Amino acid sequence: MERKVRTGRLKIGMYVSNLDRPWLDTPFLLQGFFIKEKEEILALDQYCEYVYIDIDRGIAADMYWDDYFTLPSNKPMEAFLRSRIREVNYQNKHTIASEIQSAHTAYEAAIDKYMAVMEAIKQGTKLDLRKVKALVKPLIESVLRNPDAMLWLSQLRQSDDYLFTPAIQQSVLAIVFGRYAGLPERDIMHLALGTLLFDIGKLNINEQILLKRTVLNDEEFSKVKQHVDDGYDYLMVFEDLHEDTLNTVLTHHERYDGSGYPNKMTGRQIPVFGRIAGMIDCYQAMISKRPYSEAISAHAALQKLFGWRNIYFQSELVEQFLKCMGVHPTGSLLEMKSGEVGIVVEQSPQRHTKPKVMLLLDKDKNDLGQYPTVDLMGESAGRSYEILRGLDPGAYGINSQLLYQQENYSISVE
Repeated sequence: MERKVRTGRLKIGMYVSNLDRPWLDTPFLLQGFFIKEKEEILALDQYCEYVYIDIDRGIAADMYWDDYFTLPSNKPMEAFLRSRIREVNYQNKHTIASEIQSAHTAYEAAIDKYMAVMEAIKQGTKLDLRKVKALVKPLIESVLRNPDAMLWLSQLRQSDDYLFTPAIQQSVLAIVFGRYAGLPERDIMHLALGTLLFDIGKLNINEQILLKRTVLNDEEFSKVKQHVDDGYDYLMVFEDLHEDTLNTVLTHHERYDGSGYPNKMTGRQIPVFGRIAGMIDCYQAMISKRPYSEAISAHAALQKLFGWRNIYFQSELVEQFLKCMGVHPTGSLLEMKSGEVGIVVEQSPQRHTKPKVMLLLDKDKNDLGQYPTVDLMGESAGRSYEILRGLDPGAYGINSQLLYQQENYSISVE
């Protein structure tokens, strides 16, 4: 019996019975053959998007072409995007001032534990899923108590580690968005795990490629794209991983218009957690310094996402993410009309354009030394503040890492 298989899922021992194009348009001499070498798979992948295998003559595949387009999607998130009805209505249990230290402890522990787990895998040790879930749980608990504390810290935390730290930052964003959408805690865990692990397949890629400062050539990009299948294949053997998590890993590089990879899925063929992970991955990449690009402001990144509605990302999803993050997301640098410069520490539930801002520089761009926090919803210390513009990370020489490293966070609002 013939089954349609994407070339990225081919394995040695399969019998290729037909191609997605005439045999004469390819270098293959035999019209039907057993795959005996990895080089034959690479050649098929170069010429074909999919092939047909005879599963009566050769080994079967783990997943067939049609399977990609019937992947289940998370029902509570789909319902929220459709009707704006939340299954759970979360309320802040702590102020940002009372949550900040717990958030800091959970965040630093998560980074240390995640790096240890990834390094162990690189040394040949199997992924310890219990440890991964254990490092995610305190992040979720903190965000459920107050999302701004964890979000502020995760956006302040700078690192030269391009391979590990972004995974924690992306997972925090996913948790914050899951809370905003009213997902049950179990589903937030599934989304957080998927967003944390979706790049695990990159452990198979030479770091020289991942850290390259120039455009990848075709061969290098082909190796990078393979991380999706490699990551999915590695994780699918874990029975404790929910299908929502696995599908997040499998589809986080698909795009709404079908321009993504590896399966060129479109629209709602992509499970909603995969749609979310792709959007968050793109957003975090834009606001982070990468080997090949400088960071842009969170405000500018959100504007780019808005312009990509129903092109790369689902319109309803982008719009709700913007509402969740606010016009000027937590952790953003802002310049006031007065000339003062500050950083957003908390969103206002009433007005997404009026956050709470920690002032860092005076109107002459001198360090204030002590950093008062003002609420743009009203007057602070007899003054009202208006935002002039968002600033790129590092503007006016501000080093957010120094804020992150201070021993005692002071975020009491005047």
